[in-house]
Parts: sequence; structure tokens; C-alpha cells
Amino acid sequence: MKTKSVNVLTGALALTILLMLSLGCSRLGQLAKKSSNNGSNAPASSQKTGAQSKSGLDQKTQLYISKCFNPYSNSVMSSYQRYASWIKDIDAGPTGKEQIIYGLYQIHGDGEDCATAITEANSIEPRVEAIERAADDYSKALRSAIEKVNEVYSYYDQEDYKDDHFQKAKESHAGLIKAFREFETADKTFGSGLDELESKVSQDRLDQIRDDPSKNFEYTTIDFEMKSKKVVSYAQHTKYADMTADDLQKLVEDLEPALNAMKNAGKGKTFASTYFNSADELLKDTKALMRRIKDHAPFNQIERQELGTSAGWMIDGSPDQVIYTYNQMIGFKSLLNIGR
Repeated sequence: MKTKSVNVLTGALALTILLMLSLGCSRLGQLAKKSSNNGSNAPASSQKTGAQSKSGLDQKTQLYISKCFNPYSNSVMSSYQRYASWIKDIDAGPTGKEQIIYGLYQIHGDGEDCATAITEANSIEPRVEAIERAADDYSKALRSAIEKVNEVYSYYDQEDYKDDHFQKAKESHAGLIKAFREFETADKTFGSGLDELESKVSQDRLDQIRDDPSKNFEYTTIDFEMKSKKVVSYAQHTKYADMTADDLQKLVEDLEPALNAMKNAGKGKTFASTYFNSADELLKDTKALMRRIKDHAPFNQIERQELGTSAGWMIDGSPDQVIYTYNQMIGFKSLLNIGR
């Protein structure tokens, strides 16, 4: 196991300067409004229409991400995992005989900011029916999950179950677990749709700037982040038993040269090393996961208990650690309210 620490203020300042110099792309980015300078020689009317379409898709995507997915997805799922971690039979619910009662994590926010953002995003052209429907379902499931968590959070936090012999814990379980499971389903659908949507936005931008030498740093940054997203998507959506060293080797072979190209293009960029160091960590942790699988090195009992929980990121060579490192790498963007 290893410990990672992040100096948020120092890292935030560094990445602010980095991204003032070059715009990047990430699933955890924030709302960005792009201009229509695409360098095209197309007629003015045609050029304006195309630029507006891409800018609108970008704005739609970043609203979904910055106001809904980023603030709430991990928070709700972590609360769900916390709750499930101490209950022997999650379908039956708590009995009051558990040796350790962790309760669940609080969710900060009421979900109304997400609902407002979705209303705005859904109205932006171009219309994308599938993601708009997924966003509506996500918002509905989010508010239900928050409501159910709020009903019992203080009950567990204040250990009120000691006063009513676990009556409220038993009565609330069915509604709580239903809300958690419905959110998990909506979260997966929404997240998958966002991956596809942002990949399209990123690819559109790469196509725009591919042949512009002055945009080389931006190009290599977007290219690296697209490849890093493939890594984290594999870690998130592939069961550990189904992961292969060959799959991870291919991801590494794509990621490493993209990282080197970005670092070469960013030489001389003030404070860019902060972001590059976090990118190096992602590559390192991806290799560690690949080696664990290649060497058939199983997780020990303690590690297995921590995987999938808030402590899983500390397990070397684990999917949890790859996901954590990726989020650390790009999380500054959402904290700083900066664009692509």
C-alpha cells in the first residue's frame, strides 16, 4: 500500500497557469464556452453554423459533467458502498446484531443544482435525445437517493439506533437500497453516454487543430487525456477477473507515447510539471495493475475487503488506484471552474 497526498492550492495554481496556456479535455472538466475560430475557409454562414453546433455540444457536455456527474456521482456511490460494507445481507438489511455499524456517508447538496443544469443543457442545440433522457433519469434518481440518505444519515451518525433497537434502520432499508440501486443504474447509463459525447467533442477539436503547429500543446494534451480516459474506463467497467495483461499492455502502449508527446510539447510552460507529474502517476499505476495481473499476484484478505471502498485507492496495482489517480490528475479542473 502507498499513500498519496495532494496539495490542492499549489496544484490548483499550477494547473490554472498551465490551462491558461493551453486548453485540455477531460470527463471531469468544467463548463467551457468556445469561440467559433475553427480556421475553416468555408462560407461565413456555413462556418458559423458548424461552429455553433460544436460549441453547443461542448457546452451541453460540460454542464452535465460539472454540475451533475462530478459533484454527485462518486458521493452517492461512496455512500452506497459504505452502507453495504457493514451489512451482511444487503437484501435483507441491517439486523442490529452487526459488530461494526458504519452507517453511510453524507451527500452534500440537494440535487437541485443538477436538475437546473440539466434543464439548461437539454435545451442547448444540437439535441441529443439519448443523453438528454439519461440526464433526466439521473436527476430523478439522484434526488431520490439524496432524500433517502438524508432520512437516515443523522440517525446513524448520532447513533440513534441505540435508542430504538434498530427499528428505523430496519424500516428505512427497503426504500434506501431501492434508491441506491436505481441511482447506480442511472449513473452507469449517464456516465457511459457522457463518455461517448465527450469523446466526440474531443475528436472534433483534434480535427480542427491537427494541422496547426501553434496548437500542438493543446492537441497533445487532448490526445493524452482521450487515451487516459480509455484507461480509466477499462478500470471502471471491466471486472477484475476479466482484465488481461495484454489489454492493459495495449493501453499502456497508447498512453506512454501520448504522455511523452504532451510533455515535449509543454516544455517551457510555467508550472506544467505539476500536471505532468500526475500524468506520470497514472501511467505508473496502470503498469502496476498490468504487472499484478501478469504475475498472477492475488490481493490478500485485507486488500480484498478494502477494494471497492473509499480505502481501495491505497492498494497498489488495483483498479481502484488507477481510478483514484486519474481523478486526482484531472480533478483540479473541476475545482477551479476552468474550461477544456
